[in-house]
Amino acid sequence: MADEQQQQVSKGRRGCMFYGCVTTLFLLLLVTIAVLLGLRQVKKMVTDFTDKNPVPLPKVQMSAEEIAAVRKRVDDFRDNAKAMRPTPPLTLNAQELNAMIATDTDLQSLKDKLYVLSIDGDKIKGQVSILLDEVGLPVFKGRYLNGIATFHLVFKGGILKLFIDDLQVKGQPVPETYMQKIRTQNLARNINTNPRASVALDRLESIEVKDGKLVILPKTTLQ
Repeated sequence: MADEQQQQVSKGRRGCMFYGCVTTLFLLLLVTIAVLLGLRQVKKMVTDFTDKNPVPLPKVQMSAEEIAAVRKRVDDFRDNAKAMRPTPPLTLNAQELNAMIATDTDLQSLKDKLYVLSIDGDKIKGQVSILLDEVGLPVFKGRYLNGIATFHLVFKGGILKLFIDDLQVKGQPVPETYMQKIRTQNLARNINTNPRASVALDRLESIEVKDGKLVILPKTTLQ
């Protein structure tokens, strides 16, 4: 039993603790669109909603000292959560999330692909610029998705759910015909069965987006 627990902890350390799988969510969204709408409509989306080149994302608006303080706070939370030590909730605002994406080695796959524009109430708005070759569909080869997406997150009973509410590309909203189908998809459904992510999720009491922040509450909370 001890060996199995150690293996689970090791897997959790090799992967991102809470948000390193976000790239997978965006790619899953694109694959979902392809499956739901069919190849003919996907080809139309190539010209209507993708570009030949990426769009540079904004830079983090924080000093080196401020970024270092955020990184220490996140690292301390990770260590305490993994060890099941009492620890206060972790709260991150939009700029702090961007600082982690820009500097955390676990999040390099997100760098220059995602920039969190704002957290408003329980919604996250982000600017994305993603090379679509990773999706595995030849029709997207060499094309970029450059746009702005709004998400809402639900975490209950150890299960993470992430839904997209709206998506704008080239300054225009994706047609409602597409959005009606996209909104029904839980973009995080594969994360819940990922061994690395599930180890981290099992140690959390809640993940919420509220009052302009991402709030992560461990099961062992310091009162």
